[in-house]
Amino acid sequence: MAKMKEKPPEEGSPAWMATFSDLMNLLLCFFVLLFASSTMDAGKIQKIAASFNNMSFSIINNGSLSLINGEMMAGGITQIPDLEAQLQTKGANVEGETGDFVDGATITDASLISDQELQEEVDRRGEEQSEEMYEEVVSMAESYNIEDEIAIDFTKQYVELDLNGSILFDSGSAEVREDSKLFLQKIAKILTKYKYNIIEIEGHTDNVPISGGKYENNRALSVDRARKVYEYVVEQEHFIDENIKIAGYGESRPIASNATPEGRQRNRRVSIKIYNEQNSNQ
Repeated sequence: MAKMKEKPPEEGSPAWMATFSDLMNLLLCFFVLLFASSTMDAGKIQKIAASFNNMSFSIINNGSLSLINGEMMAGGITQIPDLEAQLQTKGANVEGETGDFVDGATITDASLISDQELQEEVDRRGEEQSEEMYEEVVSMAESYNIEDEIAIDFTKQYVELDLNGSILFDSGSAEVREDSKLFLQKIAKILTKYKYNIIEIEGHTDNVPISGGKYENNRALSVDRARKVYEYVVEQEHFIDENIKIAGYGESRPIASNATPEGRQRNRRVSIKIYNEQNSNQ
């Protein structure tokens, strides 16, 4: 019986590999396009950053961008949202197109924004953030019924809560009084809303010298009082420890005259400063 003639093997790659190669090429192009659309022109950003010489601050909302002597320092970000919008508010387009104005003058370069104008914009945004925080803190204090026990104010950098030292401590002591612990628990609930911001806890005293006792002077007492408030607050709520600072200033930063009993009582306080987002990111 005659043998069947074997079919010679086909030359080249199998047909399915051509289809697979096309698919891989399409996927590669897709991811290249995604990467290209998510990456800003680094040269453009560096040019803008270099125009802000001799300044150090953050200019991006909800971001961590600092400009230090013209060098851009970014904390954990690869994209900078709303940068163009930030500069547009000052009349400058990042592309440097003609027809943009700063105070009525046509510009062709972002470097024509003055340091003073930029600082004024930073200050304005900081004050807006602080004012918004201030209203939130006042509202929370009212809801906890402690608004009469704390003095609340704000600056372009932070919101400040002044706690009466006479409520928190006995004379010459840094131990938190039992009847003030509920009050501090409510303070902790307010602070935890801003746990991602920088928080400073400061101790202050009047100018009456300490005679005898555990502490050799008012500064040592003020430091320990700030530390005790810090320890009690962090026991109540979860905080990011690296965002909290403590300090004691003794009698060196009075807010009232020490010549009267009322003034000395105001000076015996623990101040808590909650820095706004802009200043927390510096």
